[in-house]
Amino acid sequence: MIKSGTICLPLLQCAILIQLVYIIIPAQSLLQSISSLTVSQNNIRSRIPIRSRCETVLSVDGSDNTHHSQREGNDEDNNNRRIQNAVKSTRRKFLSGATASAAITAGVTINPQLSYAAKTVTSTALSIPPPEPDLTWPLGKVAFSLIPLSGTFSRRATVEECVVPDTIWTHDQLQGIVNVNVPVRQIVVKLSEKAGGGLFVYNPVAPTPQVIKMMRALEEKHGPVRHIVLGTVALEHKATFGPFAQNFPDATVWLQPGQWTFPAGLPIEFLGVTQRGIRLREIPVNGQVSKKYLNRAAKEDPIPQWAADFGFETLGPINFKSVGAFSETAFFHKSTKSLLVTDVVVSVTDTPPKIIQEDPRAMLFHARDSIEEVVQDTEEMRKRGWRRMVQFGLVFFPSQIDVVPFGRAISEASKIDTSMKPLGADGVPFSLYPWTWHANDADAKNFKAISNGGELFCPPILTKLILDREPQRTLDWVDSICKKFDFTRVIPCHLNNNVKATPKQFRAASDVLTSDGKQGNFKNQRPLEEDLALLQKASDLLTKFGVVAASQVCDGEPARIKGRFAKRS
Repeated sequence: MIKSGTICLPLLQCAILIQLVYIIIPAQSLLQSISSLTVSQNNIRSRIPIRSRCETVLSVDGSDNTHHSQREGNDEDNNNRRIQNAVKSTRRKFLSGATASAAITAGVTINPQLSYAAKTVTSTALSIPPPEPDLTWPLGKVAFSLIPLSGTFSRRATVEECVVPDTIWTHDQLQGIVNVNVPVRQIVVKLSEKAGGGLFVYNPVAPTPQVIKMMRALEEKHGPVRHIVLGTVALEHKATFGPFAQNFPDATVWLQPGQWTFPAGLPIEFLGVTQRGIRLREIPVNGQVSKKYLNRAAKEDPIPQWAADFGFETLGPINFKSVGAFSETAFFHKSTKSLLVTDVVVSVTDTPPKIIQEDPRAMLFHARDSIEEVVQDTEEMRKRGWRRMVQFGLVFFPSQIDVVPFGRAISEASKIDTSMKPLGADGVPFSLYPWTWHANDADAKNFKAISNGGELFCPPILTKLILDREPQRTLDWVDSICKKFDFTRVIPCHLNNNVKATPKQFRAASDVLTSDGKQGNFKNQRPLEEDLALLQKASDLLTKFGVVAASQVCDGEPARIKGRFAKRS
C-alpha cells in the first residue's frame, strides 16, 4: 500500500489513475480522504518564486530534476432471440477464460460540433427507466475488474450517429462512476474496394444486443466487419474489445503496441480475444511489429490492406517508471479527411451529448447545489448538471465544491426528498451527495475555461501525469500528424463527437507541453489553476513514490499555491 497523510492508495489504484481515462474515482471516499490530506511542507513552498518552483519542486523526492438514436427496424421476434442467444453464448465463453484474470488486469487511461440540440424538456415526474434486455451487458461486471462503472451494473444504452453518410458512423455508450458519466465511443468506417471493402471498427464498445443489431444492419448494407482495431492500451476500451470481437470471428483484430496487465503479464486472449493466427495482428510501427505478432501474415503483408484508406501514426508506448504505459494510434481517413483519436484530445460544450440525455437523471443529480435542493427536468438544469459532470470527469475535485462531513452526508441522505431519489438510483449508493456547490452558478466560469467554446484540448490528467513526462516525444507525434494529414474533422472517443478542426487547432491542443519555466515561457493548462489541485498533488505523490518519473514540463505549478492543498501561512 502507498500512504501519504490520510490517503491510502493500493498500487492498482495508482496504476489506474496514471493510465487514466475517464474512470472516475468514487467521489464519496475520494473527497472525504482528500479533505483531510496533510500537505507535505517539504514539497510545497508557497513563497518560492514561480521559476524556482519549476526548477526545484517538479521532483518531489528531494532531487533537482528539471524540467441513432437506435436504428428503427421491424426485426422478427425469432431474429431478436437469435441475437440475444448469441450474445449470451459470448458472455459464457468469455467468462470461462477471463474471470480468473479480470480482477488483476489493469491499464486505464477519459463536441459545439455535435449537431444536436436538446429537445425542449418539461417538468415531469422523474422515474427510473425500466430494464430492457437489449440494453444489458452483465459481463461488464467482470470485464472492468469489478469496478462499478455505469452500464455494468445497470442498463447500457447506445446512441448511433451518422457522421459521414454511408461512410462513417459512431456508437456512444456511457462511461463513468457515481453518476459522473461521459460518452465512450466506437467509430465504424466503410472501407473502399481498394482496401478490401467491408467495415473497419475502431475501439469497439460493449456488445449489447442493441449494438449487435446496429452492426448487423450496417453489415447488411455495407458488407461484413473485416477489421477491429484497438488503438489504445486503456482499460475502458480494452475491456470491451475481446467480447465485441467474438461476435465477428472472421474479422482480423489489430492490437495497439504496448499492451500491459498488472500485476502479472497476461496475453490478450485473457481479455476474451478468440482470433488466432493471421486473424490476430499488431498495428505496425514503421513497418515493424513485436516478435510475438510476427506471424506469416505480418511477414507476407506487413502493410495492412486497410492502409489504402488510412494513414496512421502511433505514439508510444510511453512506459511508466513503476508499472504501466500509455500508447495510442491516430488514424486519418483519407477520403473524408477525418482524424480518429482515442484520448489525446477532446472537446466539450454546454450541450450534453445525446447519450448523456438518453437518461437525464445523472445530469439532474449534479444540477443540485446541495442534497436538499429539489430540481425540475428543464434544459437549464440539464446543462448545469452536465457542466458539473465535466468538471468532476476532467479535474476530479472541482474547486467550486465544499465537502460535507461524512456523518452529516449520511444523515442528509436519509432525509432526501422522495422525488429526488430516482436521480441516484443504480448510480450512487444511498443517494449520497457529500458536497455542496458554491451558490449563484459560481462554477460556470470554471466550465467556461475548460470548454473555451469547444476548442480541442488535451485532458489535464494526460498533461499533468502522463504526457508531460515525455513532452518532446508527444509533440513529435503531434507534429507528424499535422504535417502528414490534412484533416478537417477530429472524432475523439470521448465527449464531443465530430469536431470540426484543422491541424493547427490539433497542434494548439498540446501547446501546454511546450511550457518552459527556465525560459519564463509559461503555457496555461485549460482548467483554472485552482481546479488542478488534486492532479497536481497526485503528480507530486506519484513522482515521490517512484510510480512515474518527474514531470519535464513546468507550467508554473500554480495549483501548489492557489489550490486547496496549498500550504497556508
